[in-house]
Amino acid sequence: MARQYSAGIIGTGGICESHFEGLKNTGRAEIVCAYDENVESLKAAQARWGARPMASAEALIRSDVDIVVIATPGFAHREYVEAAAAAGKHTICEKPVALKLDDAVAMQAAVDKAGITFQVSFNHRNDPAFVTLKRFQDGGRLKGTVSAWARLYAPIDSARWRRIQQTGHWRASMDLSGGRINEFCSHTVNWLLWVLGAPKTVYGRALHVTEGFELDDADYALLVCENGTGLLDVSRHAGVPADAHFGIMGHGGSIVLKDGRVTFTPMDEETEPVPIAGDVPSKHAEFLDCIEAGTQPRAGMESAIETLRLCLAFNRSAQSGRVEKV
Repeated sequence: MARQYSAGIIGTGGICESHFEGLKNTGRAEIVCAYDENVESLKAAQARWGARPMASAEALIRSDVDIVVIATPGFAHREYVEAAAAAGKHTICEKPVALKLDDAVAMQAAVDKAGITFQVSFNHRNDPAFVTLKRFQDGGRLKGTVSAWARLYAPIDSARWRRIQQTGHWRASMDLSGGRINEFCSHTVNWLLWVLGAPKTVYGRALHVTEGFELDDADYALLVCENGTGLLDVSRHAGVPADAHFGIMGHGGSIVLKDGRVTFTPMDEETEPVPIAGDVPSKHAEFLDCIEAGTQPRAGMESAIETLRLCLAFNRSAQSGRVEKV
């Protein structure tokens, strides 16, 4: 019989639901306790899951749970990661791993010293469609990689952004969110670096489209990486249709993910469908497998730090108007 794991979650905002369901769906783990500074949010989590409310994050970490899930915003990760590592708790941390490189490096030192299994919640590394793109890239039919691109249009009503601005929510603060590229785009940046390798330079433009909202809500970036060039086109305002379009181009053609389908267009030939992989473990299942094997997940600390470096370089480029080294 498979071992059963207990987990506690710090932060009971909207993203916590995916961790509750994700761990439960493995059949091997369950969130049994929770903590949040927001008492009403904590009560709602207790009502939905039956998770035991804890008096503090420290009490949760000191409890007998096997796993700590950190589902707070990026500015509130370091303290909890270091405490969980010191207590020897395997840890899942939401993205972005941090907003400052010094914090991420300190977290890595704590994780390495403790020898715990540590996962950053980058979804694409365990998404069957994105894994299919990566496997196809590695399979040789592309005949090498020239470039990769990601277009992500996720429209949100202008009124919502203005409410966020007026209420002083952390998403409206550059210091607390890291800007759109870090807070919203880091999943996509992480995927681009997965297929293109270590980043070298970035040229970024952070644009402001929604009137009454001060942070960027449209971003463009040109990346130069060790294995090719990357293009990033992201909009998070009401003036675009919903769209998600990802692809990898090589000398032998291009493989594309759009509308939930993967297709390959060979050079000088007709486009053909590519079956989406059916053997990809969920990120939570992979995390449990890694605990038992004593290994690290694909979306570990090194991947998270590389992603953060790129996002920080993007912000510098958007401010300076120049190409920036990563």
